[in-house]
Amino acid sequence: MQLGTPTPYCIFGRGQPAQHPADAEFVCQGRFVVWILIRCWDRASPIPFLYFPLFAAGIIRSAATVWALKSVYWERSSISVKDVFDEETVSKFFNKFDRLRLSKEQKIILKAYYRFECLKPHIVNWLYHPESLSKSQLNVDRDLAFITTEVELGFMYDVLYTKQPILYKPLGLIGRFTSFFCLVSALCGFAVISKNIFLIDMYIAYTYVLLMGVTALEGYQIVRQPFSPWAIVVMSHHQRNRPVLTRLLNFLVERYMKRKRWSNSVGQLNLLDDRLYEWPWSIGRILKPLGKKGVTLRRRGKPFTERGDWTLKAHELSGDVKWTQGALEVLEKNISTTFDKSIIVWHVATNICLLSEPDDSPNCKGSDLLSNYMIYLLALRPYMLSLTTADITLEHACAILKPFLRYRDRDEAFKTLSSEENVLEASLDQMGTIITREWHVLLDAQELAAALKGKDNKWQIISSIWMELLCYAAYNCQVYHHAKQLRRGGELITHVWLLLMHETDKYTHTP
Repeated sequence: MQLGTPTPYCIFGRGQPAQHPADAEFVCQGRFVVWILIRCWDRASPIPFLYFPLFAAGIIRSAATVWALKSVYWERSSISVKDVFDEETVSKFFNKFDRLRLSKEQKIILKAYYRFECLKPHIVNWLYHPESLSKSQLNVDRDLAFITTEVELGFMYDVLYTKQPILYKPLGLIGRFTSFFCLVSALCGFAVISKNIFLIDMYIAYTYVLLMGVTALEGYQIVRQPFSPWAIVVMSHHQRNRPVLTRLLNFLVERYMKRKRWSNSVGQLNLLDDRLYEWPWSIGRILKPLGKKGVTLRRRGKPFTERGDWTLKAHELSGDVKWTQGALEVLEKNISTTFDKSIIVWHVATNICLLSEPDDSPNCKGSDLLSNYMIYLLALRPYMLSLTTADITLEHACAILKPFLRYRDRDEAFKTLSSEENVLEASLDQMGTIITREWHVLLDAQELAAALKGKDNKWQIISSIWMELLCYAAYNCQVYHHAKQLRRGGELITHVWLLLMHETDKYTHTP
């Protein structure tokens, strides 16, 4: 049974998939198993005849794994006409279901599936245009965008790390039931042959238990197969006006939508929490439930290669009399600096504004959430921010903040930062690098907080800046890192990335 086939999740990200000899390894190990069976053949015993159904079951399972591996990747250099997403066919498909009055949850699953098929986010070079969604009725409301993205990422996880996509094809279903029949045949045959020596020979008992376990596991997987979103999509194509199938689909959809599809939490880390500098470790992690926050970004299909500029233009700060030229220069300075420094300065400035001018608005709460989340990514997931100097800048910031917070309580520290007096930073010239030597963390944050202080739309601007920073990080993160996080429960930044991909024109702009 164990032919040593490669696992799908250990292959992803190794480079060109064609270079991985999965099929050659499968053939090689199959020959090795055949050689073992020939060596162990005993004409005087009926047990060797059970090798055939077991070998067939093992071959089927191993072939399915290789098939799943080869179906993940795009190995051709160009696409053909049949590969282009057919908007008209999908549009007719949803027009038919409008007459059947599908449930909202079932429509979410179907739209998530076809949005995934249209975008193919795991294939970097796949061509895509946002107009495909509107032409095929795959647009979703803002309130349903996040849950649709959850289901869509579930399809992406199944494609990359499981055999689910091929198990619901006709050949996959035939292979699964054939494999189960072979295991049942081998189990029954072994039970008949060894019924008189079952309690005498210990190895016979072990083999019998092993066969029962493998057969039961295969049967359990068959029973669980209808509870997958892939099964819901396949059965939906045959729904029509069949009451029994409709009731079954409603039951399966309800069960699936109640399932937890990701961690539903975001990491939180606050550099101004003095407990970070009291504990023996330098990084803490707090998980909070994710709060909903609607954001609209009108980028007309362009890649997300800039950060902060959209906020300055959208709020028309240059024409607002309350914003002086000096304040605008401070904002632009802390937006245009390197990405890791910008995150840290805006994080400290956000905390200063939170304590000096607190607010109960969603923008204020969202700013706090995203500020701590971005610092969490900077500290524990810097590769998702496409940064190579994150450790250096973060270590420098902590070295500045540690002596500042050590001899002050929280209120006194923020009162000092909120004042107009310049904060004296510890001298780090001896340990500083060329990256951080001319960088004054507290002075920049104090200057930014002073520029934001007293403005009526302060929290709208701060929350919008944080959303742009998050979107910028999500878009520029490599697909490999997003896919890798799916195995760890998922990240908010991956959901944002997928939403941005649906709004990016890959025909005109390459990612």
